[in-house]
Amino acid sequence: MKILDRYILRELLGPFAFGVAAFTSIMFAGKELFRITELLAEYHAPLITAAQLVLLHLPSLVVLTLPMAMLLAALLGFGRLSGDSETVALFAGGISLYRVAVPVIMMAIVVTAVSFVLNEVVAPTTNSRHEAIMRDLTNEPLSSDKPFFVIVSENSVTDLIFYVQRGFDASKGTLRDVAIVQYWKNRPAVFIYAKEAVWKGKNEWILKNGYTQNLGSKATVVVPFTESQTREVRINRTPEQLAMYQKKPDELTFGELREYIHILQKQGAEVNEFRVRLYQKIAVPLASLVFALVGTPLGLRPHRSSSAMGLGLAIVIIFAYYVLMHYTFILGRNGTISPATASFLPTLVGIATGVALIFRAAK
Repeated sequence: MKILDRYILRELLGPFAFGVAAFTSIMFAGKELFRITELLAEYHAPLITAAQLVLLHLPSLVVLTLPMAMLLAALLGFGRLSGDSETVALFAGGISLYRVAVPVIMMAIVVTAVSFVLNEVVAPTTNSRHEAIMRDLTNEPLSSDKPFFVIVSENSVTDLIFYVQRGFDASKGTLRDVAIVQYWKNRPAVFIYAKEAVWKGKNEWILKNGYTQNLGSKATVVVPFTESQTREVRINRTPEQLAMYQKKPDELTFGELREYIHILQKQGAEVNEFRVRLYQKIAVPLASLVFALVGTPLGLRPHRSSSAMGLGLAIVIIFAYYVLMHYTFILGRNGTISPATASFLPTLVGIATGVALIFRAAK
């Protein structure tokens, strides 16, 4: 690394660290702080638990604030160099704007990689743990009691449909109030109801306290079974896969969310929102590169403005970018544009804007 690169990076690191701390604190205070305060006051949560919740929530926040900090670093770092006429000396010495921009682009690539790792590896785990602690404190079940249904099919032929009326307990691997319709030659053949279904393994569930009803003949036969007279049924869904029906997209990795979307598509469910969320797992970390490209030429403009002006400009750019991201998210969710377009359009607009500003400033 050359002296110029080290010098510019030193100018960037200070504002970057400040930006991460400042923007993370602001976003944390906006919502999570009130939730934790409520837990302390209403549920008498221990301080150590509150501290755990804070730490577990940080990775998902940092994924969002790293790009913001990257923009602030470019604006304030280069703004300081420009304000003290150091960039004038660099350009007079034959160093081009493109060469000056290299360190910030390299830094943005590293920050983008860190964001990817946080978003894919760390944040899903910490978000799930965060929600688990919240459920424990508020005495909520591991999964919600909302009903859901799953269609199990093979080669577009329905094998069975099962409907879970009162959710499930993932820790015990049990479903509550289960209704199952088994198909034969794509026609309903058997109806099974069970008060409880327990995961046995190898795609088998043990049904307890219910009855079976033959749907394939005119003479309907109802055969009850009790807790001691259990019945087994093969359902090609594990407790982990069923847990996806209760998890939020930010608690799933890219691969898990893609698998969940695949399951929903087989059922004919609407998946536009989930597909937008899937692509955003790539698009959001890329915002660091976008903001570096936009912030570099703006910071290098000849001026003597204060740091407050740089911070204000950063807030305006961030606000505009995320308003555009939210708007395209709505369009993608509604099917007006494709989910991929909805996710990556703000990124492409930002990159194009940054490149155009750099070329213009270099003239």
